Amino acid sequence: MSTTQQRTAVDDLLINVNENIANQHSQLVSWLSQNYRSGENWLGLSELARKKLRNLIGTINYGDFQKLVNLILNRLTLQDFEENRLRRRRDFWSYYSNRFEKMRILLPESSLQIIGNQLTGDIEVLKNDGSEPTEVCIFDFGDWIVIEFFRGKGSETRLLPNNSKNQQILFNQSQLSVKCIRCLGGEKHDHEYLWQVFSHYWLQNKGIIPNLNSNTPRQPTTEQLRDRSYKLERWKGDIDTLEREAKEYCRRTGCCT
Repeated sequence: MSTTQQRTAVDDLLINVNENIANQHSQLVSWLSQNYRSGENWLGLSELARKKLRNLIGTINYGDFQKLVNLILNRLTLQDFEENRLRRRRDFWSYYSNRFEKMRILLPESSLQIIGNQLTGDIEVLKNDGSEPTEVCIFDFGDWIVIEFFRGKGSETRLLPNNSKNQQILFNQSQLSVKCIRCLGGEKHDHEYLWQVFSHYWLQNKGIIPNLNSNTPRQPTTEQLRDRSYKLERWKGDIDTLEREAKEYCRRTGCCT
């Protein structure tokens, strides 16, 4: 096929194929992502084909995220509140599955030994910097990079602008550590009581919109807001401590310069 013929065939395939193909033919989706997600080939696709390709890529990447969470829940020894938080995050991000353009998984050595051989994709070990053990997922969401810390005191979500510096560090730099990632800063959100409601609007204000037909969260009551406020103050104190430790670590090691 000529380039033009192939592009026409790919456009037709994307428009007419059922999106369930993502889970059945991941290698095909990977090829489409590598060859048609940018440049002239991307621009040469119709708007509908580009939308379908984004959805296919998102389905694959969210599937990897979902599998990681399930493995952690089934294979690692966690406290009840940690299990509940992970289940809620898995369910929360399912409403944004179309946005997962790229993903990187970083595991502590202890987790890698238990579940690493069950995973595929971009998986690396976190450098030990003395932080509490946590798995980290980094998502490319277009204009923003989303970072999820699964466990520990902070256990937060961070948003950083998707610029060349952050892309290089978060998707290409080896020997990343928890403190190094936190040292990059960014905006952060908790996973305390009612976090899903506030995360929804936080992401929406950044132009990160859930999939079509996703439910809008219910508004909390005054009493619920009061309970959340108390827990949020404790979380903010933990985050402030973690960020001071991260900045000191980066000052000594120069890990993100």
